Amino acid sequence: MADKVMQNGDSISGAAQILLRRVFRILRGCGISETKLREMSMSAVDELTNIPESQPSRVTARQAIMCCDLVLKWRRDCRFLDSDGAPNALELDESANSFSELVRVCAPCADAAVLLSSMIELGVVRVTEDKRLELISDSVVACSGQDGLAIASEFVLEHICGFLGSVEFNVFDKPSRAKGRFERACYASVPKDLVPVLQQLVNARGQDFVDVIDEWLARRAVEPDTQVERALVGAGAYVFVRDDIA
Repeated sequence: MADKVMQNGDSISGAAQILLRRVFRILRGCGISETKLREMSMSAVDELTNIPESQPSRVTARQAIMCCDLVLKWRRDCRFLDSDGAPNALELDESANSFSELVRVCAPCADAAVLLSSMIELGVVRVTEDKRLELISDSVVACSGQDGLAIASEFVLEHICGFLGSVEFNVFDKPSRAKGRFERACYASVPKDLVPVLQQLVNARGQDFVDVIDEWLARRAVEPDTQVERALVGAGAYVFVRDDIA
C-alpha cells in the first residue's frame, strides 16, 4: 500500500506540474509580466497556510475512471434503476441487483471490492443502515471525499489540466481562428438568488450532454497495450460563480 501511495504521489506531482505550467503560460499570454507572476505565485503559496493538510488519495486515475463508468451504468441501465428511473440502492452480495453485478456488467475484469473501496473513499456512494449501497453523487470529479475530506487526486488534477489544455491550445497553438478546440462559455451578472436555479439547469442538461459523450467514448476506448497511437480526450460542463465586485 505504501508503494502504491508513493506512486500516486509521483503521478499527482507530475499532473500538478503540468497544471501550473499551463496556468502560468495562459496568464503570461494574457499579458501579465514575469515579475508580476512571481509576486502572485509567492502570495498564493503564502495563503496555503490557511488550508489544512489532506490525506493523499489511494485511488489511482485508472480506478477513478472505472468508477466514472460504474456511475454512468448505474444511472442509465434499467437493471439498476428503481420504478421512478432513479439509481436504485444496490445489495452488497452476489444477487442480480448487487454492486458486484454492476461491476461484472461494466468492468468484468475489475475487482469489485477494490472499486467499492475506491467509490467510498471518493465519496460517490455510502452504505446505508440496512447494508445497501446508495449512489450519492452523479459525478466522481465533484465528490469531496469520504466524510467530507478533500481529495486532490490525480484524476481531479487531470480533469483541470484537460480544461486548461484546451484554453492553452487556443491561446498559443491553434493554426487559425477556425481550428481551435471546442471551448465555449457564457457569462452574465445575475442576482445571487438565481445561482441555485442555474446550477439545477446545468446539472440537468449538462449531465445529459456528458452522458452522451461518455457513451460515445466508451464505445471507442482502447486498452493501454493496444498498438495504436492514443490520446486522452474528454469533455465537460461547468458552472462558473464569482462575486461581481464591479
